[in-house]
This record gives sequence, structure tokens and C-alpha cells, in this order.
Amino acid sequence: MPALLAAMRIILHVTVAGLLAIGLVRSLVPAIRSGEHGLVWQIASLAAVFAIVYLAGTVLEKRRSDRSSLGEGQIVVRAQLAWLIAVTLTWLGLMAVHVDFAWLAFPLFFLHLHVVGSRSVPIAIVLVVLLTVTVFLGFWWHEGRLGIGAVVGPVIGAVVAVAMSAAYSLFYAEARTQRRIAAELQATRDHLARSERHAGAMRERERWAQDLHDTLAQGLASVVLLSRAAQEQHSAEPLAGQLQQIERSAVENLAQARALVEQRGPGAGLSAELLATCRTTQDTARSAGSDLTVEFHGPDAGPGGEAGDPPMGAEAATIVLRVAQSALANVLQHARARRCVVTFVVHRDEVTLDVFDDGAGRGDRPEGFGITTMRQRANTAAGTLTVEDAFEPRNGDGATGTVVALSVPRWGERA
Repeated sequence: MPALLAAMRIILHVTVAGLLAIGLVRSLVPAIRSGEHGLVWQIASLAAVFAIVYLAGTVLEKRRSDRSSLGEGQIVVRAQLAWLIAVTLTWLGLMAVHVDFAWLAFPLFFLHLHVVGSRSVPIAIVLVVLLTVTVFLGFWWHEGRLGIGAVVGPVIGAVVAVAMSAAYSLFYAEARTQRRIAAELQATRDHLARSERHAGAMRERERWAQDLHDTLAQGLASVVLLSRAAQEQHSAEPLAGQLQQIERSAVENLAQARALVEQRGPGAGLSAELLATCRTTQDTARSAGSDLTVEFHGPDAGPGGEAGDPPMGAEAATIVLRVAQSALANVLQHARARRCVVTFVVHRDEVTLDVFDDGAGRGDRPEGFGITTMRQRANTAAGTLTVEDAFEPRNGDGATGTVVALSVPRWGERA
């Protein structure tokens, strides 16, 4: 359909060029033979102006139509009445000079129907009638009479132009309908593709949940049973304290593994889970012989660790918990720190988490898997994560400490 409309447009422009060329030949040849050089210049100038105005308008509107979503096949987009008036006035000047330019009225019929008809069809038809009457007057002015051809030709041309304009409008409406249907079909395909990707992701998540349940969760459960059995056999030995810490860690990680399998976020409240993670990290460090102290500051955190979290999105809560766990694991394993402070704040549109330690710092080492994973978690929720030195090196040991700063939208999207 767009190809047909474009073909009709090309035919119109070729018709204008052909009729203008015929008018030039039929008017200039007699004038040149008779030596009327003034008339020659007058005809040539008016024809040049007509051609330039017509060509400039069509080229400009073609570019606009190409940029529009439904522009293919349009002749004049956003009806340029000033351009149409200029073309019509130039044509009247040509017809006043020579009657053979009167036949340019045929394509002008179509232009008026299209440009003015897009606003008012009755007014466009009235203009076509006025153009037809103008052609009659042109023949009367130049020939002193109206022949049958001078009457029948313009009338037939006007009727054909009206019919072609109606057909063009129908074709254009059909093209718009086809484009709308194509757009809806593409949107349906995109939605189906997204649904298939989501279904694939859910299948992959289910597979991972099954693997976690059958491997990691079962292994942690075995660690719990073995540590309890060891404590019962060696309850009076110093090893019992370390076994108790192993059991606590295994129990907590077993609960987290089951939460992943069940696709649950933080359970008893995010602040409570963050506080528990901080205590577990400190207890693990003490059992390993380190004097690391881990402090937690969060919403309404009391002396006894009570915390009441303002509401937030499940995605944000999960990301904050996972980043805190990963950052504290890095502190425990690599930082050789004596003090660590975890600060959790809920703002109006975002939640922030800062994990500070006074350890050795990262130095010039590249980011490891843990930091990369934390940053990827933040990016999935349009959040940010930065890892910086906490302070300038001091005491000659080169230690700089580390600050991990996380910011994620509170409800899953930026305000």
C-alpha cells in the first residue's frame, strides 16, 4: 500500500513537469519566432519561479513525511497553505501570459483537494470549482470564446481529480490501519518474547533452587548434626566453643539457603537480619582468634538490638542483605581489621548501606569476585555501589581501611 501511494505521488510530480514543459514549448516557440524577447523573458521567469516554488515545497514536505511515523505516500504533510497559495498565484501569472498553461490546473485540482481537503472537504471542492471557472475565463480571455474542449476538458479533469483524491484518502487510511496493525503485532511479539525470557528465567531459578536444596542446604544440615554430635562428645573441652560457633554459622546459612529455595526475602525484618549477620561475623572472628568488633546502626536500633524497619521493596531489602553479607565476609577474611561499623539508613526514596572497617584496605589489587557481584546486584535495581579507602595510610603500616557504600531505590525504581 505505501508503494502505491508513493507511485501516485510520483505520477503527480511527473504530470506537473510534463504540463509545464508543454506549456513552455507552445508559448516560447511563437514568441521566439516573432522576436518578442520581452515576452520570452516573462514566460521563462514565471515558469522558473513556478518550478522552484513547487519543487522546494515538495522536497521540504517529503523530508517531513519521511520523519513522520505515517509519512509514506503523503504529498503534503501538515498542509502548507502558504506554499499552495504561492503555487496557485504563480500558475495564474503563467496562464495570464499564455493559455496553454491552463492545463496545469489538473494537478492543482489534486493539490487543493489534498491540502485543503485535510481540513475541510467542502471548501476544497469549492476551490476546485473556482479553479475550473478560472480556466474557462482564461480561455475566454485569450481566445475570445469557449470551445467544447475548453469546457469539457477542465470539467472532466476536475471530476477525475475528485475521484482520485477520494481513492487516495481511502488508500492512505488503509495504509495507516496496516501500520497500526503491524505495530500492534510487533508489540505482541515483543511481549511474547519477554514472557518467554521470564519463563526461562523462572525455570532456571527453579533449577538453581533444586540444586541448592539438594547440595548446599543438605551439606549445611550435615554440618549442624556433626557439630552437635561433637559437642556432646567433647562438652568439657575448649573445642566445644568453636563447635558451637560452627553450629550457629551453619544454622544461619541453612536458613538463608532455604529462604533462597523458597524465594523469600529477609524474613524477620531487615535490620534484625543485618544485626544478626554483624554478631555472627564478630563471633566467628573471636572464635578464630581475632579481636574484631562489629557495630550495627540501623532504623530504631536499640541497645538490645531491637529494630523496626520502615517498609521498603523486597528487591531492595534482599540486595542490602546480600551486599552486607558479602562485605562482612570480605572484612572477616581479608581486612585484618579491629573495628567494623555497618550503617543502614532508610530515606524517602532510597535505602543506603555503609560498611566501614579499619583494616588493611584494598591497595592496588583489582576488584575480586565479591565486589563485582555486589556491584552487579546494585545495578540490577538501578542502584550504585562504591568501594573507597576509609582514611589516609597511618602508623607506617600502609593501612587505609575500606568503605563499601550501597544505594538502591527504596521501591525498586528511581523517583
